[in-house]
Amino acid sequence: MITVDTEDPGTKEGVTMSAPRRNTKFLMFMIHVNYAIYGMSSHLQGGAFPFVSKKLGVDPTTWGYLQTTIAIAQLAGCPIFGRFGDLYGSRAAMTLTFVGMMVENLLVVMSFSGGIPLLFISRAPMLFIHPMTAFQMAASDLSDEKSRADALAKLNIVSTAGRILGPTIAGWLVEQYGESFTCLVAASMSGLCVALVWGFIPASTKLVDEETAETSSQKKTSLFDYREILRLLRIPVVAEILGIKMFCSVAFFLLNSMMPIIQMEVFKMSPQEYGYFGTYLGIVYLICFSCVSPLTKRFSDINVMRISEIFVTIGDFGLALSNNYWQAGLAFLPRCFGDGILATMINSGLSKGVSAQDTGGVMGLSLSAGHVPHMITPPIAAYLFETFGYRAIGVSCFAINSAMTVYLLRRKDAPST
Repeated sequence: MITVDTEDPGTKEGVTMSAPRRNTKFLMFMIHVNYAIYGMSSHLQGGAFPFVSKKLGVDPTTWGYLQTTIAIAQLAGCPIFGRFGDLYGSRAAMTLTFVGMMVENLLVVMSFSGGIPLLFISRAPMLFIHPMTAFQMAASDLSDEKSRADALAKLNIVSTAGRILGPTIAGWLVEQYGESFTCLVAASMSGLCVALVWGFIPASTKLVDEETAETSSQKKTSLFDYREILRLLRIPVVAEILGIKMFCSVAFFLLNSMMPIIQMEVFKMSPQEYGYFGTYLGIVYLICFSCVSPLTKRFSDINVMRISEIFVTIGDFGLALSNNYWQAGLAFLPRCFGDGILATMINSGLSKGVSAQDTGGVMGLSLSAGHVPHMITPPIAAYLFETFGYRAIGVSCFAINSAMTVYLLRRKDAPST
């Protein structure tokens, strides 16, 4: 461990950092560059995967099982991955994620010869793919409490920039060169991220004073120590915010797990139209993340959460009434706006509720809280879609978010206080 004097206003003097001397602004820049490339890479594969599945004869029910497989892998890996980041640092966590993405893309390409079973196997690397945990941990480590929500929002902005370009490029690549080539391009971009991480990201981004560093090194526990996870869950603020996220995620995954099927089967979108729609949603998210900083400066955390949840509820109501993708696009405006802001406020509140040494663990728990519903909802969504039509999914999401809106309106202060 070495002592680093930094002139950045967001850090304290006499900071201990387990890495060579780095400028905080440069670190944030490189984190943003890698996260933007990740956003583009993930949406390249995301744009190709539904069409790979369709060519292999995947029906809505099997698609639901695929989504459940993803949720199980992510749920199993999230808490351990967060602990991995806390113990071994951001560089190791980011490297593990991007190597997992490379393997995942290559397995998708191989599924054309291996069929649906290999398509399921291609979801296994998701056990190690948790870029959001790794990057949010790094951003939380390099920001103070007052600027935490803004730092996380900026991280989402650069990821959304990749999301805007990714679906459009994916749609064009799929139509011109096929799904396999698109996945190979995504794999090569993940390889580029590995090189950038090893070239510019220090072993650890955590900034702590020397006394805290010595104490934490003495208490360093096993990667699989479940008591550390239980310790975080016993913190009242963490438990309540995770509960809010889990409840909201039920509605989110009810719709999102079936959205590719709805777009292809109900709205009859071509690969390029599918890509354009994804780009449109990316632009909406980009706008919403840009609003986080002015909203948090003007309103309290609880009021920002209330406003965002009201927008999500309005969007779900509009989706239940949509007859084509133009109407669905209008309904997604308030839904994406509210969802993006609420997710940022939840992660900000979680990071404020724990010490700097636990940011990776709590971010891993945050994603786990989302993946529990993700594991359960796809078969339910597939049943609703095949039995009652896609409107039933919109109505269900509207009912769930209406209940959460009432809860937040009745609460007097923010969970993070």
